[in-house]
Amino acid sequence: MSEMGPSLDLDSTVLSIRSDFREGRFLRQSKSDLYRNEIRSSSENDYTVSDFQHRYPKARLNPLAAQCHDIINDWIVSLGIDKELGPSMWQSCMAAKFSEFMGYAYDDIEPNDFLWLCKYCTCFFALDTKLDDSEYAEEIDWSCDVILDMNLVLLWNEPDNERLLEGLKFILDTLMAFEASRERAQLHIIHADMVHARNKSKSLLDVKLGAFMSGFRELWLEYIEDLPAECISRQAETFQQFFKGCLLEQIGRMNGTKLSVSDYISLRRLTGGVMPLLVFSDRLIEHKRRISPISHLPDSLFYGEDMQNMLAACIDIATWHNDIFGFKKELLNNDHKNTLVYIVFHEYDCQSYTQAGELVLELVHDRIAEMELAYERLRSAAAPEFHPAIDLFIKTCRDWIPGTHEYHITSSRYVVSNSSFSDTGNLKR
Repeated sequence: MSEMGPSLDLDSTVLSIRSDFREGRFLRQSKSDLYRNEIRSSSENDYTVSDFQHRYPKARLNPLAAQCHDIINDWIVSLGIDKELGPSMWQSCMAAKFSEFMGYAYDDIEPNDFLWLCKYCTCFFALDTKLDDSEYAEEIDWSCDVILDMNLVLLWNEPDNERLLEGLKFILDTLMAFEASRERAQLHIIHADMVHARNKSKSLLDVKLGAFMSGFRELWLEYIEDLPAECISRQAETFQQFFKGCLLEQIGRMNGTKLSVSDYISLRRLTGGVMPLLVFSDRLIEHKRRISPISHLPDSLFYGEDMQNMLAACIDIATWHNDIFGFKKELLNNDHKNTLVYIVFHEYDCQSYTQAGELVLELVHDRIAEMELAYERLRSAAAPEFHPAIDLFIKTCRDWIPGTHEYHITSSRYVVSNSSFSDTGNLKR
């Protein structure tokens, strides 16, 4: 199966745009190794958030964010997700106010669409929080059941979807290689589960699922009710790829795998959970079709190189920005090793975490330029009837950049309590 990610060759694009980075001039001065090591040792734990000036308008908060936060709080409790998390993780997730995250990125969409995005974001960030928690980090049985139930939901209406089946086979092969005795991690048993569920249940709603997947099922059934088949299939694949990434990340942590910069970027595109939110644009397009002529993008365009490069660039921008502006808190919590800042610091022999953060921020700006270039190429090559849909996708991508920045510099999830930030992202001490 072709990856749901871009075909962008990292070695020939983002990591080689900066000649000073590629050749090491940014990192290695004419100092002795001993002196440089002393500098690294003394400044390793110092980190100052760099300034982030972007070309887009400052994000505005959707006025429905506060109301949606209260609705989602009740929804999460009704599913039992709060009990799955436990008091501490539950309070942390609610304090993060993920509805504000969506509110800064989507400030002018229909209320029902905004509520769906807020529910998705809260549900999956809560799941990610549990997977990252040290108590559950090695609970492969629990995460395995969640991932397999998710595939049952996605395949319920498309049991013969070849792309989904191939993606599922990769997940099952990964599980079997890691834990060969696990009976459920076989394709024929998954099919048997589905047949049994179909024979026993009148609908997918009758299938017994855990708290997280009950929430996902509700969101999924609402998402697919008025979309064309090809739009449903590609969103199903993005969800499957997200969970594939979560599984690979969990197994990598359990095995103590050290990732290179390139490997980390590829994995982060899956685990960031951003792609489903970008592909949600298909639903926005469908709702616009009620009042104005606009065509959905065909798969030939959606899976084309330019479109995938544009989406990949947006994902990189959002996730790398997360790593930059969340690093100070991660460092204080001793949970900073799974970030691009940390990996760049070690792989390219930076003299301080601040220097690594500055370098990653430069690469964010490079990705913004690449995203805009991919958009121009995509639009120039597409038939005019698809221009409105392409423009809506790039609007979503552009809104994500100031939106995620505003959230990252204001949310309790990222901000260290004794620091404040200016509107431009400068750290004030």
